[in-house]
Amino acid sequence: MHIYDFFGSAVCHQMAERSFWIAGIQTPLCARCTGIEAGFLFGWLFLLLCRRTNGNQPFSLAGILLAAFCFIPIGIDGGGSYIGLLESNHFRRVVTGSLAGVGLPALFLLVANFQPQAQNQTPIYRNIWEQVGLLLFTLLYGLAVYFGYLPYTLVAVVSMLGVICFYGSFWFLIVRLLTIGKKFPCILTAFAGGLLTASLVAICMHMIKGM
Repeated sequence: MHIYDFFGSAVCHQMAERSFWIAGIQTPLCARCTGIEAGFLFGWLFLLLCRRTNGNQPFSLAGILLAAFCFIPIGIDGGGSYIGLLESNHFRRVVTGSLAGVGLPALFLLVANFQPQAQNQTPIYRNIWEQVGLLLFTLLYGLAVYFGYLPYTLVAVVSMLGVICFYGSFWFLIVRLLTIGKKFPCILTAFAGGLLTASLVAICMHMIKGM
């Protein structure tokens, strides 16, 4: 199994009929997970590149409403498809996955850094347009995958790193809460923890499938 598929198995069922095919190769994740994990990667890259990893200020009302709106489509499409009320497709899966995934890193960051007794004045998003821009970028990526504009290797690498960021988000939350007020390499620890956890989960999934 290719390394990309190995890491993909840590979060995704990898059903062929629900996955994209690029140049005859099945992508490591299904269409919905492709959007979700890309959102995790792009969300964390934004926070790192813009140096917002210490952000602790709650979102504005507009930011809260936008974040809430992004979870509604995946609830309708995913939930409706699961109970048999809706027949989903690749387009809706990747779009709803992208909408939901991109905002989650900021939520992890807020929970990890917010201190009830402090003023919490360090912003995660400086304004609503940063949030909108990040959202549109992730949506454009998802659509580019859907229409076949991106090479397999790029999509596979983004998916793999997104899976690591997904598990790393939980590590970041735990490590930051345990080291409040202390200087500690939380990001590096979270990435290493995400890499280890994704690997262990993937190994367990393959062991289960092989039984």
